[in-house]
Amino acid sequence: MKLLRLFVLCLVTISIAACGGKTKKSDFFAEEIAPKKPKVITLTKLQRNWNADIGGKIGEGDAIISPALLGGHLYAASTNGNVDKVVSATGKRVWRKQFKNETITAGVSVGSGLVMVASNQGIVYALNQEDGSVSWQVQLSSEILASPVIGGDVVVARTGDGKVYGLASFDGKILWTISRQLPKLTLRGDSKPLIFGGAVFTGFSDGTLAAVEATNGRALWDFPISFPRGTSEIDRLADIDTDPLLVGNNIYVSSYQEVTHALDIEQQRIEWSADVSSFHSLAYDAAHLYISDKKGVIHQVDRANGTKLWSQESLRLSNISAPISVGPYVMVGDGDSSLYIISKRDGTLVGKHKLGAKTIVGESIVDSDTVYFIDSSGNLQSLSILNKS
Repeated sequence: MKLLRLFVLCLVTISIAACGGKTKKSDFFAEEIAPKKPKVITLTKLQRNWNADIGGKIGEGDAIISPALLGGHLYAASTNGNVDKVVSATGKRVWRKQFKNETITAGVSVGSGLVMVASNQGIVYALNQEDGSVSWQVQLSSEILASPVIGGDVVVARTGDGKVYGLASFDGKILWTISRQLPKLTLRGDSKPLIFGGAVFTGFSDGTLAAVEATNGRALWDFPISFPRGTSEIDRLADIDTDPLLVGNNIYVSSYQEVTHALDIEQQRIEWSADVSSFHSLAYDAAHLYISDKKGVIHQVDRANGTKLWSQESLRLSNISAPISVGPYVMVGDGDSSLYIISKRDGTLVGKHKLGAKTIVGESIVDSDTVYFIDSSGNLQSLSILNKS
């Protein structure tokens, strides 16, 4: 889970006062209540294809690092400085690049023959896709928590101090920089930029989604996604920490406090809004979005009009992962090492399985009926969901 930057001293005082006695995990800002775990009649089974160790354990509050898939290979990184290329069918390692005394906090993106990761020291690394050697590296202004992305001749990276950089993919030269002032209190984490049609789309901690030209950083437009409201800094959190999701001509984006929007990027207008908020990545299929909200409720939303079709509330207050859409199912990981399988048809729980780690970390990859993800034990897993025979 993306936790708050704890540089606001009063937040610590508030948390201590609120907790008081015996409590368990729940909504970060509410009185903590032990979640009730649902009883599930399991109608599915998991086929575990392979498991590859890529690094050390990933704790709550650590970096959110996601794998990338390209051309039959997976690229994954660990916070302890490993970057691996493995065969997606078998999990066999092709190469490993080790950054000693370096903490990887963002990645992985692949394109233009490069593998991109970044560090807590603000360094962007571009590795050669074939052998893992460093093609170039560049020092930016602060810690990087969102994966750098590649779009042809441009790499876009954003730093924790509110800046977005356009870098030349050939040598890392800084081509342009834009900057936004951060609110006093923000979530720890940033949304990954999206490059499409010559534009870069980025969600900011002030609740806006901005578009700039990829070649020079010239501003194109801003959309207010979420408006800070309330009297306290917590009430006024408006962060966009979900990665903008592009499907067709629409960008789907969610904020922490408010709503999920569908934006038509050609018409530059909001198509619809739904009163579901999240800091997790969104999942989708041909007709629907799947959203895990900040209270642990999973929703199916019609992509055409934003109507909520069902909400699965059995995992409310649990520390669940981003949803994963695979075939007729939605899968989420829970912080107690469980994997829950939900039927897309009506939102019922149809499976509960052991993960082998506390939870799923970052965004997962779905390729046909196979799911790839990094778990909190530092393993890259490949599995498939099957009906029981």
